[in-house]
Amino acid sequence: MIAILLFFSVLSVARLNQIYFFSPDSPDYVLMARGLVNDFEYRQIDFPGAPYFTQRPPGMSVLLIPAALVAPYNVIAAKVTVILTALIMLALLYRWMSRLAQSAIENEPELNGTAHWLTLLVMLLLTTNPHFLLFSTIIMSEIPFMAFTVAILYLISNDTAPINKQNLILLTGLLMFLPFIRTIGVALILAIAIWAVVRRQRWPYLISVVCSLATTGLWILRNNSLKTDIYTSSTFDEIRQAGFSSTLLSMINRSLNHFESLCNILFPNMPGRAPRYERFLLDGNHVLPGPQLIYFLACILILSIAIYGMLKLWNKGGAVSLFYILITFGILSVWPWMQPRYTLPLLPVILAFFPVGFLFLLKYVTGSKILVKKSLVGIAMFTGIAILCSQSITDYRLIHANQQLIFQGEQFYQTQLPSTHYSDFVQAGRWIKENTPENARILTRQNDLATTGHRFQKLVYFEQTRPAQLRELIQKFSSRYLVCFDKNAADTFPWHLLDHDLIYRLTPVYSKSGIMIIEVRPNYEGTIRHQYWQKEEMMNVARQTFEKFPNRVSAQVTYLSLLLKTENFHEAISFVEALPEVSDVRIVNFLGWAYIGQREYPKALQEFSKALRMPGQSSISLSIHRGRDLAQKQLTKNTVPASPDKSGEPGRNLQIAKEYWKLSDFDRVLKFTQKVFDANKSSQAELDQAHVLLARLHLIKGETQQAVEELKQVSTTENAEANELRDRIHLEESLSDLLNLPPHQKTEITDGLDPKQQAAIQKLVSIYESEGIPGKALRLLEQAHMKTPLNEKILKLLAKFQLFYNLVPEAEVSYLTLQEMNPDDQEVAAALEKIETLKKTPHF
Repeated sequence: MIAILLFFSVLSVARLNQIYFFSPDSPDYVLMARGLVNDFEYRQIDFPGAPYFTQRPPGMSVLLIPAALVAPYNVIAAKVTVILTALIMLALLYRWMSRLAQSAIENEPELNGTAHWLTLLVMLLLTTNPHFLLFSTIIMSEIPFMAFTVAILYLISNDTAPINKQNLILLTGLLMFLPFIRTIGVALILAIAIWAVVRRQRWPYLISVVCSLATTGLWILRNNSLKTDIYTSSTFDEIRQAGFSSTLLSMINRSLNHFESLCNILFPNMPGRAPRYERFLLDGNHVLPGPQLIYFLACILILSIAIYGMLKLWNKGGAVSLFYILITFGILSVWPWMQPRYTLPLLPVILAFFPVGFLFLLKYVTGSKILVKKSLVGIAMFTGIAILCSQSITDYRLIHANQQLIFQGEQFYQTQLPSTHYSDFVQAGRWIKENTPENARILTRQNDLATTGHRFQKLVYFEQTRPAQLRELIQKFSSRYLVCFDKNAADTFPWHLLDHDLIYRLTPVYSKSGIMIIEVRPNYEGTIRHQYWQKEEMMNVARQTFEKFPNRVSAQVTYLSLLLKTENFHEAISFVEALPEVSDVRIVNFLGWAYIGQREYPKALQEFSKALRMPGQSSISLSIHRGRDLAQKQLTKNTVPASPDKSGEPGRNLQIAKEYWKLSDFDRVLKFTQKVFDANKSSQAELDQAHVLLARLHLIKGETQQAVEELKQVSTTENAEANELRDRIHLEESLSDLLNLPPHQKTEITDGLDPKQQAAIQKLVSIYESEGIPGKALRLLEQAHMKTPLNEKILKLLAKFQLFYNLVPEAEVSYLTLQEMNPDDQEVAAALEKIETLKKTPHF
């Protein structure tokens, strides 16, 4: 056993690196651990105001306190903590299994050798299981939870009368802490309660149960008082909305899904399911031969043998273990979120009872037939060794990928084009810390940035965020930088905004190790540029990655999503049909949308229904439900007489063009506007609107003269939008002496502006606001303020736009000047108060 522990230590160390891999959970554990050390409070220290943290219980962060004391925010130290808990769990599991085996072979010493080698083989299978190796080398709560579970069951298996007081005290402490590692630890508490309550001699164990339930209840009350207990409330809301029959059907579907996940954990690399560790392999995962049904049947056989062992050793932990498994599946069946890792903690419990169940079955079936015994043992050993070899291949590939990351450095990202899980936010955080002000606020795709960046941050899924939403987030959070995956990840950021955003200039300032850092500045020109984005660039990157690594699921997902974005629906369907297997919920969801694009609504509905039953669906459930509802709606429409097709109507094309304007997709704006001119049935009003849109397109390209020509084509002088654009162009000409000054160039200071000139400035600022180009208003006001620094109206407008763009030092100077001019102005006082908030720095 010592050799196995040493072997596992070598495997684990070979997997160490500075990447968190699992966000937001892993970084949160590390950040909260340091928060507990600094302030003795469980708070979100990387967010303004440091709100109380309620999303995850604090047990994992408590376990990381020693690492936080020795090496604060050090990912290696935190991972070593998890590895140590894995080693403790393996040692305890071996002791527990040996104790169970001794109970199974009483009075049959000839089975002693079989029990010993079978136990060692099971330990080797667990040690080399890729799921176990992966979670032992990332900062997640599964492995510590396993260790506590095994420790509790080990104590329970030593049930004696009278009850050992030391064991009872230790059990109480472990049970009280267990739900704070993972909330589903309540399943084991309830299992012990059921086991203890039926026999009077075991009632002292109810002390442990009551203490554990009391502490868990206090934690729930704490979260409810903060009104942030999203998990429990979401669960009850879903049950309440679904009703009894739908909830029952959903429970069955979820239970079957979790059973499939458990099969995948027992048989890594089984067909039909993309395992979690596949994301960390460079060229996909090798799949075991044969149909999926064989592995389901084998899993049922293993579970049956383990349950048989539990029944035979009912008073040695078998009862508690069986109740624990059943209650866990019961809880997971109503839990809205489905992830394969939820069943991972059941693995050591099942494996602990498999050898004893096999030994009992061996004695029952074969009796004294030695040849049959040897044959069954040989088959079990051969099967175990075959699985061991398969797992070892995957372990080697996991370790090999990690070693390439460590020794190749930046070349690894350029040649291997790894999945986003290898993106190094820790290194990006160091750049943030060295190159940004302490009060800079960050919108980041992963929250491990703060472990080294030490800045206020907000987690944003850029790939799911529309341009308008992103601008709103930047404004509300006063963000100065965006941190996302780089362009090799293709479909993980609205890349066209780098050149096409009219409010902000989003400029890349860092691109390394799979990460891009984008600085947020005002778009002073109110125009687009051609510098950081090319139309076909993302598709080319995705295609090259897929062609180089065709078995990599992340490459398949990215390429498929871009096919959908470019409306190549038929090609997307053909692409999915050509894949060897479809085992990822994202691919199934995209296939459903491709069928909608092809107007094959029954097939779309079938794919969306399938996606809702797959693990990982919770993260994209909005897209799945939206697609399912749309497919159902279209199917209903097809049952009524068809209405005239309006897809070529000029009014519809104008509406689509305006929607694409909101998305800053100006190429499609031009495409659908041109369709209005090409249509024979366009009314004069529709043609006028199209000319206005073309004029706007010319203006954002800096082509003023072409915009003027377009506006001349508008047939009426009563078109409000056209008149506003004409006024803008006229005012820009009259104020050209201000607009054309280079930034921050000193100008002649005057006592005041001409009333007409001031009115023109204010009107032009208003037009710029309504046109969605406030950066141009800011530039105009800066120039006007330099010319007349004591003009209160100009200064007040300037301060407003400076604060809008998070130019804190400049806004503070402006508002302090305004306060001197008018000390009683409440609007100015509120703005200064907001500035003080924005100047605050995080306490790391």
